[in-house]
Amino acid sequence: GGVKIVTRNGWVALRPSGTEDIYKIYAESFLSIEHLNDLQKEAKEIIDAIIA
Repeated sequence: GGVKIVTRNGWVALRPSGTEDIYKIYAESFLSIEHLNDLQKEAKEIIDAIIA
């Protein structure tokens, strides 16, 4: 399973890979590429904190 977080300005989905020992991050911003980069960075920080 995974987690999908939806906001007014975009969404992020986090899920473990079924074939590798990694988490996959999917994201979409409705604002800009900069906002998308921020969403992805924050998602990675969340995953890093959880698995640390």
